[in-house]
Amino acid sequence: MKLKLLALMTCMLLVSGCDKVQSIAGGSVKCDDENAKQLVVEGFSKTVSDIASKRVKELIDTENVIIDMGKLRSTLQQITFNVNDVRTNNSDPNSKKQYCVTEFVVKVPDQMVKDADAARAVYDENNIAQAAVLSDLSFEANQLKKEIEYLVQPTDDGKKVYVTLENPDALAYFVRDIAVDSLVKTARQNAAEVAKQDEIKRVAEEEAAAQEYQSVLISEAKTNLDKANENLNLVWNSTTKEVRSRLLDEQKIWLKKRELECKLESSNSDNPEVYRINCETNMTTQRTSELRQKIYYLEE
Repeated sequence: MKLKLLALMTCMLLVSGCDKVQSIAGGSVKCDDENAKQLVVEGFSKTVSDIASKRVKELIDTENVIIDMGKLRSTLQQITFNVNDVRTNNSDPNSKKQYCVTEFVVKVPDQMVKDADAARAVYDENNIAQAAVLSDLSFEANQLKKEIEYLVQPTDDGKKVYVTLENPDALAYFVRDIAVDSLVKTARQNAAEVAKQDEIKRVAEEEAAAQEYQSVLISEAKTNLDKANENLNLVWNSTTKEVRSRLLDEQKIWLKKRELECKLESSNSDNPEVYRINCETNMTTQRTSELRQKIYYLEE
């Protein structure tokens, strides 16, 4: 409704010259009247301009980008509009209203399309061609086409012509998005690069911290293993040579078992090296207790 009001307010053309006044006053204005067609273009252009300005203000808040309004106007001026294949759908017998339909054509500069696609690629959004298909719009050779309905009506005195666009919304918003997206390409790409570098830095810091923490865990585990081995050796050396000789083969087998068992078990863990060392520590502590008992009985 708001778009219709905008179109209605802006789509008014004063017809100067007696001949034109008389020709309009004598009957209805035809759908393909040049004045009416021009008003369709002006009304659509004004609608796109208004909603584009609003969109820019939204982006200032959401994406913290700065777009010069003069640059926006310059960009919109590069887009051309044409009213083709005008047809009269209906006429109001009780007034001079004409209900019309046209194949409205929007020509967008090639570079604008490329810039808009590049801006959308930053956010993994559909490009212009893909978006056009999803919006049921024809888009070929950088031209958008859509049937637009409009109402034409002269004033009672025949001095003015009013044109109301009935369904410009979908196409108008689509054109707006192309224009505005083309202007935010650089800002989005720069922001994406900053975010990428920040992420690289964050990952590098996390990896460095993880490596440092891993070193601490390994150092701690090795310290505990060294203590366990020291205790084991103290128990081993506390007995006689004869007892050690009787336990030597068993001890060799246990050492090999400790190595292989911990290696196999650690292969499926989240931190294999730390798991392996801790496993050897636990087995060594247990072996120390077992060895102490064996020595006790053998020394009796």
